[in-house]
Amino acid sequence: MGIFGIIMILAVIQLFAVGSIIQRGNASLIPNFLLEKITNLPEYCRIFGNRLILLALVGIACAVMSFTSVEFSTRPILIFGLGILLVIVLLILDHKKFTK
Repeated sequence: MGIFGIIMILAVIQLFAVGSIIQRGNASLIPNFLLEKITNLPEYCRIFGNRLILLALVGIACAVMSFTSVEFSTRPILIFGLGILLVIVLLILDHKKFTK
């Protein structure tokens, strides 16, 4: 489980860095198909960045769980998968909220 923890730490660093950049209004890191009909781009960037930072926090919890488990456990993997699904649902709802 140590390898999964290391992978999670690397993913957390990337998610937090990209989320912080997008949160400050840099929309160049968001794919163009998501930006086509957005009405309030600064607010959308802030929310999008917050969602990535939320996923980074879930990743931190999974990394801690994987480092503290003595034997192999699928619980951190399942929790991160659920975190990804949660963030995807929240991003879809936010996209509907900010489109024309």
